[in-house]
Amino acid sequence: MDDVKANLNELIGVVVQAVVSAYQTQELENALMIRDELQRLPDAMTTEVINGVILSLVETNPDLCRWFILDVFLCEADPEGKADVAERINLLMADLNAQ
Repeated sequence: MDDVKANLNELIGVVVQAVVSAYQTQELENALMIRDELQRLPDAMTTEVINGVILSLVETNPDLCRWFILDVFLCEADPEGKADVAERINLLMADLNAQ
């Protein structure tokens, strides 16, 4: 079980690094490739990875988090779903600022 958690954390770290790189170069195509690869994972794993990416990015760069999650990863999602995720990101940011 610890190996699975370690592998998941490693995957999250790799995804975060790739997202940061895509954001810095403003290469939307690279960000879309990251999204497409994440969507190939089993649903439960995609959820775990995206949750980890959100947590990591909110702590380091909230604008980057919004860009990747809302504008790239959820670009085809319905507006209500995007609004729910945006609210979740806002709550995480508020929690971090309160600490």
